[in-house]
Amino acid sequence: MEGQPKLEQLGQEAKQESVKEIELARVLDEVRAKGLEAPGVRELVVRWKIEQEKKTASRDAIILNINMAQIYVAAGDRQGALECLEDARRQAFQEDESELTETIENIMAGIEM
Repeated sequence: MEGQPKLEQLGQEAKQESVKEIELARVLDEVRAKGLEAPGVRELVVRWKIEQEKKTASRDAIILNINMAQIYVAAGDRQGALECLEDARRQAFQEDESELTETIENIMAGIEM
């Protein structure tokens, strides 16, 4: 059948998609547009988080939790966002990142309002 991609090509394209790094902006766009519970969106978030965790150092792990909070805010889940920020605040405190701890507390205060 002309005009239709071969099954082999489709498999390669799917493989390339799974290999590509998932951008935070894409995750946020999907969550805002469809919601966290839409088919495929939660899986996208989980894949993004796993990718990020694989390459995170201590400070990066704190930033990862802040980014996860952004995803929850985009989804309208304030409680989920606050839980991520609490994790980030705890990590920042344990790592003696006082400036980052203060920033996280300010973000939390804005969400709790």
